[in-house]
Amino acid sequence: MTNAKRIFVYTEDAPVHRDVVACGLHRAGPPILRSILDHIDGIAIYPIRQRYEGRDLDPQLAALCSNLSRLPTILCKALRRYPALDFGVANALPPLMLAGMVHRSAADILFSFVGADPGILTRAARLADWSGKSCVFYVVDDFLSTMRIVGANEDTVQRVRERARTVLRAAKHVFAITEGLGEHLLENYGVSATTLPLAFELQPRPLLPAKNQIIYLGSINFLYAEGLRVLFDVVERVSQTRGVDLTVRLTVPAELAERELGRLPSFVVSSPIETSDGLAREIASSLFAFLPYSFNAREKAMVTTSFPSKSMEYLAYARSIVVYGPEYGVATRVFRKMGLPSVVSTLRELEEAVHVHQTAWPEHSLLYRKYLAAAYSREAARKTLCDKLGLEAD
Repeated sequence: MTNAKRIFVYTEDAPVHRDVVACGLHRAGPPILRSILDHIDGIAIYPIRQRYEGRDLDPQLAALCSNLSRLPTILCKALRRYPALDFGVANALPPLMLAGMVHRSAADILFSFVGADPGILTRAARLADWSGKSCVFYVVDDFLSTMRIVGANEDTVQRVRERARTVLRAAKHVFAITEGLGEHLLENYGVSATTLPLAFELQPRPLLPAKNQIIYLGSINFLYAEGLRVLFDVVERVSQTRGVDLTVRLTVPAELAERELGRLPSFVVSSPIETSDGLAREIASSLFAFLPYSFNAREKAMVTTSFPSKSMEYLAYARSIVVYGPEYGVATRVFRKMGLPSVVSTLRELEEAVHVHQTAWPEHSLLYRKYLAAAYSREAARKTLCDKLGLEAD
């Protein structure tokens, strides 16, 4: 049955192949899009941070993708670095250049992911308006907190907040990655959002013996850096006092890790893992996967609303997971509610968790994968999107 309603996607994080080294929405977006693949007319990409070519894109989505050409992308990036010269061009040029293509499609809806950069709200809203489409947003981050943390003054934050309120309230529909973020959107913007958890497609878990290694996956920023420093201190103390040889495995280039964490201890290995199968094997063979959250009050809004995409791969492949963070954190609350091991919130508890894992080698993978399949399936994402947007589910 052919459905009259169609979707055009606007994203600033290209949907990449699972073997491309990337993080965030580059990896988390494709399963959501594949869940409604039969309803998508096209995917317009403004590669605001990193450009990926056709060979890097998800093979099921690549034929639908169109990158904004290089020259306007370079110009807009330069203007973003020098806002005094911008005069609104960086937010107007991408939608202006993409509007004709989107307008010619049979789509009724423009669907956009919204991460830490609130500018996408402006760009997506203009693209929808200029191409004659209704706008739908999937919000995955509290972008105002990010602005404050990076040093934006309060006048700028409030201007962005008012603009975001106008755009979000005019949208056809708004989805939020967690219930906490949905509550945040209602409280701060007067917008009622539908919770749409990330989707994950389970692959077979590698069956490997564990090694004396703790793994942390993905980017390192203000949400995770302090927790990693605490882990380094704990590992060093456990190694010295109990005579064990532990490794901490990071998956970013060493220079990036050192930029955020300072000089890395000798027991830390930091380098990218080039394939998804290699990543699965590294997670599966680690004692546990580490998921830290910030205890800093300035990041509380983000900690109570965000659910890191790295959690999906942890749940899929880890033998054990240790969440280290405050009680109000999303991951902490989810793990406690679902009875998933394990959560720690103090340095002493973290040290004990490291000791227990090194001596008992716990294995919880079946429990994690059962929860992942039930809560984050592609089928569940499809049902939510189709129900709320009036699309045919079959």
